[in-house]
Amino acid sequence: MKILFLVPFSFVSVSPVFAQESNWEYSTTLYGWFTGISNTVETPAGEVKTEADFSDVWDSLDLALMGTFEARRHRWSFIGDLIYSDLSASSDTPGPVFNAAKVETEMTLLSAYAAYRVVDTADATLDLGGGLRWYDVDIDVGLTGGPLPGNRSFGDNWVDPILAARLAVPLSGDWFAAGMVDVGGFGIGDASDLSWQVLASVGYKFNETWSARFGYRYLSIEKKIDGTDVDLELYGPVIGITARF
Repeated sequence: MKILFLVPFSFVSVSPVFAQESNWEYSTTLYGWFTGISNTVETPAGEVKTEADFSDVWDSLDLALMGTFEARRHRWSFIGDLIYSDLSASSDTPGPVFNAAKVETEMTLLSAYAAYRVVDTADATLDLGGGLRWYDVDIDVGLTGGPLPGNRSFGDNWVDPILAARLAVPLSGDWFAAGMVDVGGFGIGDASDLSWQVLASVGYKFNETWSARFGYRYLSIEKKIDGTDVDLELYGPVIGITARF
């Protein structure tokens, strides 16, 4: 069983009285992410693509936990997000040299960005912003069934500039819909060739402090890591709980 941990910035806490007096609003969200993973890695045996989809995750009880912390004052928001993941996937290999491959991917993602609310009405809110995402990725490739060992390990860490947008729309009663998208890298310096993610969810507000949501998240990273072309995809349903202070 492999588990992804995304830890919220919950070490930051304030009392409601302080938040009201300072005009700051704070929230933290902890998600469970039932994620699948897809890897495409160049190896001596050719391009190897491994995948563990949602059914594989469900059978093995793989789980992703992710969280965010946000501080907001008037139209400005400052958001932090931290992910730790450790997943593996297997497949057959191309060509006659090896017959199977297993790719284990361990990575940490730390995102920090600022956003400005350009739309703030009773019908919708829209935030636009940007920031940075730091990556630390280690990949182990194991090729089996060949005459020689086919194991290889490589990794890297780097920073991507990112652009982001968030949309929230109230629905009937205490229900609401929310979406987030960001894109980054752009091949600038040592950044990713391209990275992007989408999170879409529907939520329910229990009271002024607590709400819950469920939805789907997809994350894609394209990067040459230690001289090797790598495409990573993480995807799957999410369930989260939010506390506002």
